[in-house]
Amino acid sequence: MRYTSIDDGTVTRPVLEVRLIGPGDVRGLAELEAAAWPGPLQAKEELIKRRLAFGHGIIVAATSNYLAAAVCVIPRAEPQFDAECFPRRFGEFSTLPRTDPVRSVYAYNLCVHPLHRGERVVRDVINLGIATIRDWGARWIIGDGRCPSYAGSRGEGPDRVRCDPAFRAALDGWRATGIRPSVDELVRDPVLRFYHRVLDCEFVHLAWNFLPQDSSSGGHRVIFVKDLTV
Repeated sequence: MRYTSIDDGTVTRPVLEVRLIGPGDVRGLAELEAAAWPGPLQAKEELIKRRLAFGHGIIVAATSNYLAAAVCVIPRAEPQFDAECFPRRFGEFSTLPRTDPVRSVYAYNLCVHPLHRGERVVRDVINLGIATIRDWGARWIIGDGRCPSYAGSRGEGPDRVRCDPAFRAALDGWRATGIRPSVDELVRDPVLRFYHRVLDCEFVHLAWNFLPQDSSSGGHRVIFVKDLTV
């Protein structure tokens, strides 16, 4: 898929090609990570190469000289989400190997260059990712949703959101009682709201202290599931 943005006859964005990652894209993906995430959350070239060697699938949106967005997933044989077997830390989650036959995928990264946030390209990499996942034969997408309004951040990085005390209380209550908050309470967070709107996913599990380096999310993740047959 190739396209650009044109406004009144003027090209306003570079030509973008949405496709599977190529052998020459590893450095570009590391540069995208550096542009999109604070230092502790960035994947370097060595880690990206390791993930690819494990059979991960990566969809990228590429301009002629940089990557605008990427979706990273792991094809897995698990039939659906199982909280007891789910990894306890992001480092393990994001470096699992591919297993066959593919019944589900673990989606661990949606990375968007700051220049392209809010643009069509974000949905395009997601849509090609879903089409690729279906081609593999998977039914389930299982992803970890960041929740930056848990603690908030006004510094450099993708968040720049305020702490939402009501959302924080909802997650703390989930942790304390094991009772999942309502969807309305969870989608107070802008990232979870995006995933719910775009994927029509279900929030199923609170991964507490999943990635401690993600300070705006309090180190936590909300695990979501999308059934591709509905």
